[in-house]
Amino acid sequence: MFSNIIRAFARYYASKLATNGPNPKGVDWKDAKSQNLRFHILTQVDSLAGKSVHDAGSRLGHLVNILKERAINCHYVGSDVSHEMIYEARRRLPHVDFYVGDVLNHREHWMKADYVLASGLFYVKGRASNTYWWKFVQSMIERMYQLAKYGIAFNIMTSYVDFKAPHFFYLSPETMMKYCCNQLSPRVTIRHDYPLYEYTVYVYKKK
Repeated sequence: MFSNIIRAFARYYASKLATNGPNPKGVDWKDAKSQNLRFHILTQVDSLAGKSVHDAGSRLGHLVNILKERAINCHYVGSDVSHEMIYEARRRLPHVDFYVGDVLNHREHWMKADYVLASGLFYVKGRASNTYWWKFVQSMIERMYQLAKYGIAFNIMTSYVDFKAPHFFYLSPETMMKYCCNQLSPRVTIRHDYPLYEYTVYVYKKK
């Protein structure tokens, strides 16, 4: 399922890492400041202390640094489809669990967690059409929700911008809210209040 997108995704980020090295630009972020802001917002989904967290599309595992900075003691697992990213993540953080894995098509025990998070996973659509990419995004969100015990958190680029790059995917928060409430759970929060051209979505399991 969506194997063409997943292969292109792995190649894209492997090339960024090869060009820029193991830093925020190597995972296609502008700088550490914006990357860390995303992580701070993402980890505010709930109190993660004592919980298990699966960072889907973990790249180099930079989220671990924010968890340590915030003194959040949780069981972290990172996964990525890029072998190069996981190799470098394991080199950087040898005592952290990182796996090469495709959450859409693989069924591994370590994929399940109390919370499943994804940062930057839905931004770069490359040459895919908006319609096809949106189907991929929905499939990923639904799979994350299936894997999570309590909830999920992810970010995506907002449609409220003054310029749209052709290789990025933009979606209105209204569309996302309607989708999440109809397909997943009515317990949804959207954070559109921070100074980046995106928003973060928290979806909690129904009680």
